[in-house]
Amino acid sequence: MRSIATLLLCLLILNTRAQQINTAKLDSFFNALGVNQKAMGSFAVSKNGKLVYQRSLGFRTVKRDTLRADSLTCYRIGSITKVFTATMIFQLIEEGKLSPDTKLAVFYPKLPNAPEINIAQLLSHSSGLMDYVNDVSGKSWITRAHAQSELLDTIVKRAPHFIPGSKQQYCNSGYLLLAGIIEKITGKSYSKALESRISKRIGLKQTQSGIINNTGAAEASSYGMRNQWTQITDIYFPNVIGVGDILSTPADMLKFLNALSSGKLVSEKSFAKMSNFNQGDLFGMGLIKVPFYNQIGFGHNGATYGTFSMLCNFPSSGISVALSLNGQGYSLNEITIAMLSICNDMSFEIPTFKDVELSPEQLKACLGIYSNKTLPFKITITENGGKLQAQATGQSHFPLQPTSANTFRFDAAGIKIVFSPELSQMTFSQGGKSFLFNKDIN
Repeated sequence: MRSIATLLLCLLILNTRAQQINTAKLDSFFNALGVNQKAMGSFAVSKNGKLVYQRSLGFRTVKRDTLRADSLTCYRIGSITKVFTATMIFQLIEEGKLSPDTKLAVFYPKLPNAPEINIAQLLSHSSGLMDYVNDVSGKSWITRAHAQSELLDTIVKRAPHFIPGSKQQYCNSGYLLLAGIIEKITGKSYSKALESRISKRIGLKQTQSGIINNTGAAEASSYGMRNQWTQITDIYFPNVIGVGDILSTPADMLKFLNALSSGKLVSEKSFAKMSNFNQGDLFGMGLIKVPFYNQIGFGHNGATYGTFSMLCNFPSSGISVALSLNGQGYSLNEITIAMLSICNDMSFEIPTFKDVELSPEQLKACLGIYSNKTLPFKITITENGGKLQAQATGQSHFPLQPTSANTFRFDAAGIKIVFSPELSQMTFSQGGKSFLFNKDIN
């Protein structure tokens, strides 16, 4: 699963005094997304561990007999699955069946650097192993069924990226191995271990693993916007057991995170290790650091080829949010920031998504190839049917929606481009970062 950049870190100071969640404004925001077909999915908010808001948009399946999404619709939560895996590993550590220092060679002696890699490094993405999902070229690799032995063989045959423990680099392989270790120690399948150790223990009724694509009860199918919602071929989820396959709902995810952080699943000591972020580190042992203005939270995000999810908690405000999209026309990051801004009673303007009509001359002034000296790619701006589109080197083109004479957006990826035709420049912004590009002059 891919690691998506965490939330925009700003410098403003929040007033975190107790306040009621503005559910009316949340409704207005989601109404705008729904009316403009910017998202399909489900959303939930809790305050001090209590569920205070739920909302669903769009459809579970888009067919002639369309099924609308609701609070019981289940979504593939991608890499949020890793938090469940890490939780079970810490349970086994507390039971004395495992140690953070246990070497990988005890369970998988044939893997590269197995005698040096330990459980803690697998948990914290510092093993150095290749990533069996992202390092193999072509998306179709992981959308086809593979035997477990083939998945492991992929890791065995490829060289590690770095010496174990020398740095952090997101690695799905580590969590595939951790899931296998859970099965080896417990003698149960990962799905059965999840059921007994987490789901039944805290009452998660909509959370399951080991379900083949589109066979789960109330499972949402994945869609992309191509003038209309079009179904996407997603990862073959039995390939990513313990890595990114879990089916759940936002409400169940919030219940899980609250139970995890309040001592109902692991000890306070274990949770402290899961959520300990060394200075400069993004990853703890199963959790990711989530900054939002002056608050630092914890959680995880998840992305498959067609579903996008976020789960995060901010102890200083007591606010937690969870969301899963099976149709993304507005970026996960932007939606999460909007939800947190509204829930923290911050100033937030609900987007209108109105198109601005531009003349052929205005469009023509933006066309060209743009480069940035520090980035290894160029961005080409072309016109197609009276609309601008952009294409980065080696990537697919994407449409640009004008919001003013010189400002354009691609909401699905949270991209904003501002042109300065008189200077032959454009500013590209995404994920809280901006880059100045200059037009290549022939």
